[in-house]
Amino acid sequence: MSVLWSVLGFIVVIALLVGIHEWGHYQVARWFNIKVLEFSIGFGKPLYQRQGKETRFSIAMIPLGGFVKFVDEREGNVAPEDLARAFNRQSVYKRFAVVAAGPIINLVFAWLVLSAMFMIGVSGVKPIINQTHENSPLAISAKASQITLFENDQAWSITRINNESVASWQMVHQAVLHALIEKQSSVDITLQNALTQRELTLFSVGLDGLDINQTKQNWLKELGLSAAKISVPPVVGQVLPNSAGQLAGLQTDDLIVSIDGQQVAYWHELVERIQANPNQLVDLTFMRNANVVTTQVRLESNTLADGQVVGKLGVGVKITEADMAPYTSVVRYGYIESLGQGFDRSVDLLQMSWTMLKRMLLGEVSVQNLSGPLSIAEFSGQAMQTGFISFLGLLALLSLSLGFLNLLPIPVLDGGHLMFYLVEMLKGSPVNEKIMMVGQQIGLVLILGLTFVALFNDVVRIANG
Repeated sequence: MSVLWSVLGFIVVIALLVGIHEWGHYQVARWFNIKVLEFSIGFGKPLYQRQGKETRFSIAMIPLGGFVKFVDEREGNVAPEDLARAFNRQSVYKRFAVVAAGPIINLVFAWLVLSAMFMIGVSGVKPIINQTHENSPLAISAKASQITLFENDQAWSITRINNESVASWQMVHQAVLHALIEKQSSVDITLQNALTQRELTLFSVGLDGLDINQTKQNWLKELGLSAAKISVPPVVGQVLPNSAGQLAGLQTDDLIVSIDGQQVAYWHELVERIQANPNQLVDLTFMRNANVVTTQVRLESNTLADGQVVGKLGVGVKITEADMAPYTSVVRYGYIESLGQGFDRSVDLLQMSWTMLKRMLLGEVSVQNLSGPLSIAEFSGQAMQTGFISFLGLLALLSLSLGFLNLLPIPVLDGGHLMFYLVEMLKGSPVNEKIMMVGQQIGLVLILGLTFVALFNDVVRIANG
């Protein structure tokens, strides 16, 4: 089922983003009265075609891009009545505008999608902490400031990273990622006491132990930012098919009482006991309709991202909105403010992309960070299953990436054409065709090489789970 979701998600996302990109080229060409022969989403054999007044609209078999084909004397004979509308006969400024419209519309679309997300409301889990490990950067910073954070089971909410507001763990992770990309050696973390509302800032929480090339490293855990355990009762909400829980006879609404005679009052206690006993036979006691049932179950095992092997029962917790209310936040703005927030977020993501690219070219960041179509398919499927806001977030991120990459001055891409047009503007005549041909060949090799690396990274990541 997850494969089907991935395929569906990939097709929907690529069709939307490519359609928007090519529409940008198409629409600006129409404004300048340039004749468009074909508008295609995808390459290869057409699956669907419709002939308009003068443009053929197509959906093709290979969903990895698209194109808009103009009347152009360089690509064949042009009827005398169409010569004035041929792309190659337009001024360099019009050609520049037509080519730039594709990536620019992707950037504008991403901004509008991010703005819509802020208007609808972006929900997340509040970044609440009530413990840290002794030698963590957070603990070291607190000790240096002579601050005791967690006496009497105090809980703290993270409110700002480097003076930027954060309202969820996702925002905390993004802020730390931004700091790593910018090669910052530390961050300032502002906390607010959950009871007294007192704020304090821990300055210079070190990032030295974090490696941006270690994609499986839990950066927040390394910093000492462990999420507070949510205190909900151990009531079963979901039982996975063919899991240890199903073999034990567990059903929805069962209340798990104990494991091997040890009482469990909260779900997180149950998880800790299960994870501590991979592949072990344990006694499981639960209540169903006021009846106490004890059975034996052999736990499964699961390997975490850091290589640790833990036990697995194969059941999920039953949790209500009321249970989660104290632990969730919703970031929502009005119409005008949402546009500003969406714009700021777009600029931040573009700056991070540019910095990441520069560091990759300088060899400071591994090319293992590149993701290809298999990753896009997987993330698309997950986003479609998670919810509308998650899907919008992925759509915005990919649209920004598509716009950014297409503006790079690499022949074959839109940015390569724009580079040649800029040279033409400066020298007053087109770039020599031989130079353009060589540039196109070099650009094609670069793009194919990057595609191969990205696909290789996808395969390795999937193979390693």
